[in-house]
Amino acid sequence: MEVHHHSSPAPGGTHTPRKKWTHYLWEFLMLFLAVFCGFLAENKREHMVEHSRARAYAESLLKDLQNDTTEIRTAALYENKVITMIDSLVDFINNRTPSQKGGQLYYYMRLAGWAYTIDWNKATLNQLISSGNLRYFTNTQLVTQISNYNTLANIITNVDGIIDAKRTRAATYRDRILIAKYQQALSSIGMDDIVYGRKNAYIDSLRNTDVPVQDNASDLINAFANALIDTKISRQYQQEKYYPQAIKLATEIMKLLKKEYRLE
Repeated sequence: MEVHHHSSPAPGGTHTPRKKWTHYLWEFLMLFLAVFCGFLAENKREHMVEHSRARAYAESLLKDLQNDTTEIRTAALYENKVITMIDSLVDFINNRTPSQKGGQLYYYMRLAGWAYTIDWNKATLNQLISSGNLRYFTNTQLVTQISNYNTLANIITNVDGIIDAKRTRAATYRDRILIAKYQQALSSIGMDDIVYGRKNAYIDSLRNTDVPVQDNASDLINAFANALIDTKISRQYQQEKYYPQAIKLATEIMKLLKKEYRLE
């Protein structure tokens, strides 16, 4: 027969009572609550960090867009004058021969072949898009407008490239029309005086001077004018469609940024 020995408490000891199931439930609830509160605190911290980053991006983007709209308006002014110069050049060569007031021809050929290239402020925009940080902006309307603006800016840049290609073609004709020593003097003529209506004694003098052109230049003058007429179509599209759309989009984005992040 086996003898079973029952353990007995150590001298002076007591039995440890068994814990009720409610005790374990309470411990579980306390642990769950601690973890959940930690999760909420971390989530709130991340939200605050993301909001802070979004606000910093918003401030930087706002400044970039303010500079962009200034650039676009300046481009519109300059391109409008260039279009006028192209029309004046065409009118001039249709009604005069190169030997009549050649200085006027030099003047129109210089300015009709000009172009304004917008210096976009896209550092913030590129960083937002390329790094995926556009997600910091939680306003879907704002995100959509920013994406649309970026697309439109790229379209304008592409059209500028088309204009430059046609201007390059025109320049090859110009170099076979104008005489170097007279053409060099044109380097002092900029579009600023024309756009802002400033008097320039040298320009006034040149336009009334009989300056010769290279021999057999008549056909090349027409080729030059035709190449610039091709740029005129693109320039007008920029003027009438893309520039106004870009300014409108930029203005809408700036309003949303100011409202969303309480910016001045």
